[in-house]
Amino acid sequence: MKFMGVNELREKFLSFFEQKGHLRLPSFSLIPQSEKSLLLINSGMAPMKPWFSGAEEPPSRRVTTCQKCIRTPDIERVGKTARHGTFFEMPGNFSFGDYFKREAIIWAWEFFTQVLEIPAERLYCSVYLDDD
Repeated sequence: MKFMGVNELREKFLSFFEQKGHLRLPSFSLIPQSEKSLLLINSGMAPMKPWFSGAEEPPSRRVTTCQKCIRTPDIERVGKTARHGTFFEMPGNFSFGDYFKREAIIWAWEFFTQVLEIPAERLYCSVYLDDD
């Protein structure tokens, strides 16, 4: 496992999922274009809500992005602690009816252990037992 900066990490993530057949899209605007329930984009999937709901056809059944996001629930803590902020980038791999949990889990494990070279014994997984 080697140290890498955020730019290298972002590129490794996006390239990995491109190799898995995902269309790489740039980060959407922080100001929602079609989602009227949000003031600002706060998650990787928020700009894709029309695709998830079926209101619009996605450009591909597999998409990868590194979405710029703003969250403000703890804005009063920003500047008072070293860990609170409002802006972050959320990498994501999305399937619009093409694959589901099995592939997503296998690819996440592959990315962490083979691409990022995190030793498997340092990773811990959990399972939500009530899920199918």
